[in-house]
Amino acid sequence: MSVAKDLRRQLDAAWQAIEALDADHATGRINPDEHARQRADKEREIGRLFVSLRRAQAARVEQDDRRRPEPDDVVAPPAWFRRPIVLIPGAMLVLVAGIGGGVAVAKWLMPETRGTATPSMPTSAPPADTAGSAMTETELQALRTVALRADAPVASLLQLGHVLLDRGRLAEARDVYQKALVREPRNAEAVTHMGAVLYHEGRLDEALAKLDEALRIDPRYMHAHWDRTQYLFHAKRDYAAAIKAAEGFIEAAGPGPDADNMRKLISDARQQLRK
Repeated sequence: MSVAKDLRRQLDAAWQAIEALDADHATGRINPDEHARQRADKEREIGRLFVSLRRAQAARVEQDDRRRPEPDDVVAPPAWFRRPIVLIPGAMLVLVAGIGGGVAVAKWLMPETRGTATPSMPTSAPPADTAGSAMTETELQALRTVALRADAPVASLLQLGHVLLDRGRLAEARDVYQKALVREPRNAEAVTHMGAVLYHEGRLDEALAKLDEALRIDPRYMHAHWDRTQYLFHAKRDYAAAIKAAEGFIEAAGPGPDADNMRKLISDARQQLRK
């Protein structure tokens, strides 16, 4: 099994665990405090797995690029094919078939051609391997049907929001995240991605405020630390604040390649401050 496939399998398992926790909480089999604690642990695990998956995808893209023939020998693919979109794991097919709730994971943070006016878009997440990642409108509608059922878990709403956000359908993504927040006002993942919607609309300060809110809810929510660091460094160019944000990410993530990348960003930020 490839590294990327194994990471997707782990992500699916983590989402299934969250849905099971939500079901146990809804039926009273687990008390609210324990539910919140275990759910926060799983969300942090998903954040770590997601960043690792993006890195594995980037390594594969780089490897594929080295194998490609010289540019004169190939025809450039259409722009829509080259646009980085998030992989929707095989569990999406399960959703489309109507078997169970959403267990896939899709994250974003590669706003390359969204048509917004946001300056200096961050390059925080590497391009995803696009093989097998395109979703048809029929599949998206099937996901929407499942996610918007009255009894659908919040995890399914978040999954739909991530797909819509990745496609640049900001108004729709906003509506879905808002539905999730009506049901779980202190859901750090939903708040973080509401910030992403604002960011792609060019509302940088409002996006940063949402990330601050998410981190007040869960000070160790890694995805919010990651996004906040990228916005501050690449878009706001507040290098001193970016250093502090990167240090927060390192503390939340622990040792590993992601923390190493943040240390490099800290070094780059310090160089900018010396100019």
